[in-house]
Amino acid sequence: MELRKLTIDDYEACMALSEYAFQFTLTEEQLERRRQEFAAQNVLGVYADGQIGAKLQIIPFQTYIQGRSFEMGGIAGVATWPEYRRKGWVAGLLQYALEEMNRNKQSVSFLHPFAFAFYRKYGWETYVEFKKYKLTTSQLPAKKQTPGTIKRGNADLIVLKQVYDAYAARYNGTLNRSDAWWENSVYVKKGSQRAVYYDETGAPQGYVFYEVKDRNFTIGEMIHLNEEARQGLWTFIANHDSMIDEVTLQAPASDMLAFQLDNPRIQQEVVPYFMARIVSVEQFISQYPFASQHAPVQILLEVEDAHAPWNEGVWELNVAMNGTASIWKKADTERHAQNDHAVRLTIQSLTAVLMGYRRPLEMAQIGRLEGSADMIEALEKAVPKRETYLLDFF
Repeated sequence: MELRKLTIDDYEACMALSEYAFQFTLTEEQLERRRQEFAAQNVLGVYADGQIGAKLQIIPFQTYIQGRSFEMGGIAGVATWPEYRRKGWVAGLLQYALEEMNRNKQSVSFLHPFAFAFYRKYGWETYVEFKKYKLTTSQLPAKKQTPGTIKRGNADLIVLKQVYDAYAARYNGTLNRSDAWWENSVYVKKGSQRAVYYDETGAPQGYVFYEVKDRNFTIGEMIHLNEEARQGLWTFIANHDSMIDEVTLQAPASDMLAFQLDNPRIQQEVVPYFMARIVSVEQFISQYPFASQHAPVQILLEVEDAHAPWNEGVWELNVAMNGTASIWKKADTERHAQNDHAVRLTIQSLTAVLMGYRRPLEMAQIGRLEGSADMIEALEKAVPKRETYLLDFF
């Protein structure tokens, strides 16, 4: 067995494994596009008997966290031929991937799990969920006159990016999308129809990607920067009422659509979505914008991380009054003298807290972190409140 990075020479064998494991067949055009993407990705594989037995890829992304862009490694395409399964090869690949991302200063990693429990064993934790709605035409929001205008058609990328970037930076865990990602993923997957809402000054304030087929209005992505844009987009959707029977869409977990309807008894579901993992505690926290403080704050964190030993240990976190942080690891001789005061938690729990998915106090209540009440309270005050969301898939 040999674990190594794959090269373009391995592309055909790699794609054959993907097509088998995920049960799809690509066209020649799709294969060529994937070949170009393959060259830019960090693909790791296990070779046995002269062929690929298992593989995964690390896609280089950037993600918004507390309004700042972080380098993120997206784990995707994890697959093993059936004759090589349950040999621990994926565990080895994940360990190798953590080392690669740490070297490449990708301080956080996301993935879409086939099983949450499996990836929790290696340090990933749930970080985001979304609401999934299905409405009949009789349940749609009431049509309202708004001062702006809707323009349907292929808006310029610069317009869509302006709206998306402003919206995405409000959340933790959204992608900071590259132009290539817009072209190769958003435009391909979100729906061929588009409409943009402009306010009275002509500034774009929202958009919707959608498809209308078989009397279903499927929203691939809808973003609105304010209430006016929300009302304008919903009125545009409702104006299709003679053509459709139902509308489906996704929204942030905190979305208030049902509350804003005359009849809130609509079909809605909360769906756990992606997982996240802090790859490097030092790199991640050094970039992390904490909340402003009345005085400098020192917090001790005792982190447990069986699969990334560079994270394991007691860390001294110092948060300045302006929220900037410095962090350094305590020597082993200092750990035992001070760990009674430290906040003790796993890398999964630390990830959930700093991503904003869970608060320190609620994690303490369910036993997912321990420590002195003062330290936990200090951490609670230091971590800004910001909802998680992700509009993309990989």
